[in-house]
Amino acid sequence: MQTSTRNKLCVATAALAVGCSVSYIFYKMRKVLQNAADLFNYLTIKTVNTEEFCDEVVGELRRRCQKHRALGFDCEWVTDKGKRHPVALVQLSSFDGYCGLFRLNKMKTVPASLKDLLEDETIYKVGVAPADDGKYLSHDYGVALKSTLDIRHLAKLNGFEAGGLATLSSTLLGAVLDKSWRIRCSDWEAEEMSQRQVEYAAIDAHVAIRIFAILLEKLGKKETVLSWVFGTGGPSVWARLDEHCSQYADVHFKMKPVKLRDGAKEKPDRVKEPQVPTKRYQALVRQQPLYHNSYLHAPDGEVLCTCNTKKAMWFVNKGLADVLTEEPLSVRLRFEPAGRAVGEAGRYYTLEKENKCVVCGDSNSYIRKNIVPREYRKNFPEIMKEHSSHDVVLLCARCHQLSNMHDLAVRESLARDVGAPLPSEKSAKKSYEDPVRKKIRSTARALLYMSHKLPEERRKELEEYLLQHYPDQDVITEELLNEACEIQVVFENENYESHGVKVVDYYSKNGGLLLLEELWRKHFLDAMKPRYMPALWSLKHNEERLRGRLKEGRISEEDLKTIGLTSL
Repeated sequence: MQTSTRNKLCVATAALAVGCSVSYIFYKMRKVLQNAADLFNYLTIKTVNTEEFCDEVVGELRRRCQKHRALGFDCEWVTDKGKRHPVALVQLSSFDGYCGLFRLNKMKTVPASLKDLLEDETIYKVGVAPADDGKYLSHDYGVALKSTLDIRHLAKLNGFEAGGLATLSSTLLGAVLDKSWRIRCSDWEAEEMSQRQVEYAAIDAHVAIRIFAILLEKLGKKETVLSWVFGTGGPSVWARLDEHCSQYADVHFKMKPVKLRDGAKEKPDRVKEPQVPTKRYQALVRQQPLYHNSYLHAPDGEVLCTCNTKKAMWFVNKGLADVLTEEPLSVRLRFEPAGRAVGEAGRYYTLEKENKCVVCGDSNSYIRKNIVPREYRKNFPEIMKEHSSHDVVLLCARCHQLSNMHDLAVRESLARDVGAPLPSEKSAKKSYEDPVRKKIRSTARALLYMSHKLPEERRKELEEYLLQHYPDQDVITEELLNEACEIQVVFENENYESHGVKVVDYYSKNGGLLLLEELWRKHFLDAMKPRYMPALWSLKHNEERLRGRLKEGRISEEDLKTIGLTSL
């Protein structure tokens, strides 16, 4: 009896303790959570309307972010009737509370000092989905924003729920952000911003850098505990900033997968594939080696090039070559080839190539990357399409995705400079849908096939709409419905001109296509900074190769002008 009473007393005491603890936690939460405007009343906010003042504020931001090498970042714009206006405001904040609000709509362009800061890859621009804002800056102003970092990556590493900025702010800073739609959707292009707009914009950027610092230092503390346990030491987390952040730079944060609908069956477990940023890359990743490094020899034994095993054996199987060695596979042609490896450009094709990402060195899986995109290369003259393997390299899935993101800025720049709209723009589409005709067709199909299921009021409404577009008809007939069901909805755009064709045509007439090739090669080197490029890979590879052709008299005058090769 005494034992039973003692147990009940213990349970009651435990329940009381738990209840008190929960109450205390909620009490503390109520006490800790504060309005962000009150909590961050120390901010120094500079609203920038001129290029001269922009240079001053950018200089101060650079000075203040030397330790953290990161700035809180955000953008604002106006959306009118579903259409987005160009970015009106860029917000940047240092950790100590110096905030620059750059009103691009007032300056009409991005000053050089601000553009250099946004494109400086040594300084991280941190926030929630900053890469999305970067896409808009690229489209609107040609700014190639670099080293964006979504703080949700670090939140997930620390075991926090990766919610939005408001959720992370209340969890980690105890600050309640003003997320009223009235302020979020306010007029960011107004002649003068309101005090509430200024505070909202500055706090959003500042909260991002504060959260970033907290999350990074939490990672540092974990490492400190491990180093104490194992008796190892090391530099501070800020000294190893790139080690923690570079793998997430310019990488979109992927939210949790959507839950399955009721009754849907989960797919059976599979052996895990190498993790890649997005689903569409899983189908593209190649696991087999691209380079087999088999050798192709001329009849006199000179090495012509390396190639894959299948190509080498094709010559053997056709009776056009003989096998010299099995490992590595070497075959000698029985006929004189059209050309031989000449100079450094020719020797490039005789060297062995490594099956790994040319940027990070990952050799587990990779994707072919066309440094000069195919939308341009396919429109080059045949003489420049030959030996295009020089501009095909291997990238891992993550580097391939990053490279494509960087490419977008160059494509958009070319679109502006050349006046060649990208396919995503309405004026650059091959065809377009007539919305009125589409509605007529859908109305007719509803009446023809679903009339018996429609409420009487709705059926009459649809009939009246259809008769408005057939004024010579008094009543709805089956013949009319059949005719309306088959009306043409999609029309060819008579003004369509391919972006790639237009860019290639422009360079053909203005300096030559070698300039376009070199532009893309230089962009790849600058944007990706590859560490494992093949030996003898060159910015001017095609120029060197074609000069050899020119000496042999194998280039026409017309091709010379198009290529941009005017002299020996």
